[in-house]
Amino acid sequence: MKKTELKLAESAMMVALAIVFELISKMIPFLQMPQGGSISIALLPLVILSLRNGLKYGLLGGMTFGIVNFLIDGYAFHWGSFVFDYGLAFILVGTSAFLRKPALKGNVFAYIGALVIAVFFKYLMSSLSGVLFFGEYAGEMNPWFYSFIFYNLPYNAASLGALLVIGLLIYHRLILFLNKE
Repeated sequence: MKKTELKLAESAMMVALAIVFELISKMIPFLQMPQGGSISIALLPLVILSLRNGLKYGLLGGMTFGIVNFLIDGYAFHWGSFVFDYGLAFILVGTSAFLRKPALKGNVFAYIGALVIAVFFKYLMSSLSGVLFFGEYAGEMNPWFYSFIFYNLPYNAASLGALLVIGLLIYHRLILFLNKE
């Protein structure tokens, strides 16, 4: 099998695993936040994809996941939600590939940084979407506070915590996988 075909196959498997993780998180009631959003480790396979196969595959994998996630959720009440919440939020997860070289050399801080980058961009894009397109749902609250702190921060922070715990538990085996050729 050619290297490109192998990377495409691995990318498809990682996107599929991310979708399974996302579906599981939506089926478990205690992972649902009262104001919306859910705690999920769906970004872990997307970060692994980015670290293993690089920026191009990370961006494309994130885009593919975002489209499928939109088809599953269908919560875009505005074009901006599709672009920010499902498009940019997951495409930018691929930028975790910028820490690829140190992460592949076993630098645990680069690996943690890749996870933080992924959650940060998802959080940023979802929060901006809330401010720009759904500010009227903030009621009496400031839309910036509502979107960045009240709505998006709790489930993204909890997801980051879950990603870090699970990601660090599998770290040593993962580095062997990431370095496998």
